[in-house]
Amino acid sequence: MTIASSTTPLQSTLRLVLTVAVVQGLAHITGLADGYYASLAVLSVSVGSYGDTLELGRQRLLGTALGAVIVLIAYPALKGLPMVVGLPLAMLLAQLLAAALRLRVGYTVCLFVVVVGWLAHNTQLDSWLPLRLIWTALGVFLALLSIRLFWPSRARLAQRQGLLDLLDRLGVVLADHLLRPSPRRGGDPLVRELREQMLGLRSQRGGALRELGSAAGEHPVAQMWAAFDAHCETLILVLDGIQRLGTLGWQRPALRGLAVRLSERVLAMQQRMARWREHLLRNPQALPDPPLPLWVPQNLTTWVDEPSQQALATAELQQLATHLNLLNQLERSLHETELRWQQALTRA
Repeated sequence: MTIASSTTPLQSTLRLVLTVAVVQGLAHITGLADGYYASLAVLSVSVGSYGDTLELGRQRLLGTALGAVIVLIAYPALKGLPMVVGLPLAMLLAQLLAAALRLRVGYTVCLFVVVVGWLAHNTQLDSWLPLRLIWTALGVFLALLSIRLFWPSRARLAQRQGLLDLLDRLGVVLADHLLRPSPRRGGDPLVRELREQMLGLRSQRGGALRELGSAAGEHPVAQMWAAFDAHCETLILVLDGIQRLGTLGWQRPALRGLAVRLSERVLAMQQRMARWREHLLRNPQALPDPPLPLWVPQNLTTWVDEPSQQALATAELQQLATHLNLLNQLERSLHETELRWQQALTRA
């Protein structure tokens, strides 16, 4: 699956110009004062990716709202003091509250609103502050909307879809190859193709992570991608290991019952991964089903009784033990993936 490339610098520039033009047009049509604050908001928060723009917009709105509240309260309370005393006290309060809210960009915006409101609009705070907040909110909204409408980057959606498609293919191939491996010199071309698909998704993940913003590594979606990617890698390693083991005589009486049980379990894992896809397509933010309990035992005698073991050669027993160990790794990977999935959404 080919993932859409990121937006080019030319497209980003054109998108910014179009958005500012739309904002200026709206300001001119409405005839309201201070419409340039919307254009300033667009220019300040438009950084290319939706995640970064959303975070900058949030910070700018919070900073504007916080500065408005502070200047509304502090100016009437402190205007009797000399300006060199009252204004610094208001700015100190703004700094403390902005730091408490962990505002970075919003910190500067908050101080700007306090200073400009105090010095230039102290006689019209009741009208200037609401207009400033409305224009800022409009600018942030249109900046976010423009990223969705004009040359949107599809890397995030394509990354998730690519991982789910890869998991589907791996589940089908695993079920087909579990009891009917076809060892070939140099490995199975299908397994190589699946590995190349996984590596292609990894190489294109950077564009998807940029859509999540500057703290992409802490984003639940990025953590889910990492969990699915690790499970895909384990699936490919298990497939490759099964191919290299060669064919066991599964139709022999000593292994026939075990073959049925393994087929049922692998089918259950395949169906479980198919439910992942359905779940993510239906509601990506909802918690997954509880993880399946680990099922594959470590002890070979749990699977094959003593008489059946005696009917098998030593090499066949070793091959069977390796086969079961690979499936045990797959079981643990599926279990850990679902746990990581739950933890990522729980921390969100």
